[in-house]
Amino acid sequence: MEGEGRVERFMDMQSETGLNDAKVSVGNGLINMYAKCGDIDHARSVFGLMVDKDLVSWNSMISGLDQNKCFEDAVKSYNSMRKSGLIPSNFALISVLSSCASLGCILLGQQTHGEGIKLGLDLDVSVSNTLLALYAETGRLAECQKVFSWMLERDQVSWNTVIGAVADSGASVSEAVEVFLEMMRAGWSPNRVTFINLLATVSSLSTSKLIHQIHALILKYNVKDDNAIENALLACYGKSGEMENCEEIFSRMSERRDEVSWNSMISGYIHNEFPVQGHGFGLVNDAEGAAIGLFHFCHCS
Repeated sequence: MEGEGRVERFMDMQSETGLNDAKVSVGNGLINMYAKCGDIDHARSVFGLMVDKDLVSWNSMISGLDQNKCFEDAVKSYNSMRKSGLIPSNFALISVLSSCASLGCILLGQQTHGEGIKLGLDLDVSVSNTLLALYAETGRLAECQKVFSWMLERDQVSWNTVIGAVADSGASVSEAVEVFLEMMRAGWSPNRVTFINLLATVSSLSTSKLIHQIHALILKYNVKDDNAIENALLACYGKSGEMENCEEIFSRMSERRDEVSWNSMISGYIHNEFPVQGHGFGLVNDAEGAAIGLFHFCHCS
């Protein structure tokens, strides 16, 4: 109701003469506020009522639609903005590329990429990072690596995205490790996302040496008390047959344990032909109230 009241007052303001700049600024502020609050319908209403729209108006609307998962509408709004004669900014490009990635619409993403190159917007690190994500999420590793190689400036997101793209593509572990080492040589410190992506790369292997090296770095950079990293370590150690390390990590997790943690432990026991019942999992798991996947029940029965 409060939102409707603000929209009605804005409608009254539109009928007043003069103060066009003020009207546009107020409208832009309302679009941004509603979008950030998840009230995308009121954001649309304000945008539709605006007689005059500037680049900020379009940026706010396109970004709001993307952030509220209205991906098709974000793309449509971007096309409407272009038809109005406005030249897109880096903010509009980031939002529409993000929507293209979410839709898996690689063709439109490539077209937008080409437009960004013509406008020189691909030199912006945030635009480049969004392009990396677009190509990574649509399985275009070669294009992702090409964009990365052309980047004049890279940040933590750039490196993490490429490592993740290599991990998801099923490329060789050595390739992902080489990107990681290159990142370290460039002076960047790995964070939780870096380690999660790196562990995803080595999780298919049964080699323990590399897992121990990554684990040592996790301890060095003090990101060990992270649920996602701990779960990834459980999966890696379980596949390499090091259940003692799994049990040590699992015992430290305590309140951070979730369904993935339990399933990783049980998978490890099954993979290494350990008796699951002998480790008291049924009783402890029931006590914590965590759900165990059907897969594990089928394999334990």
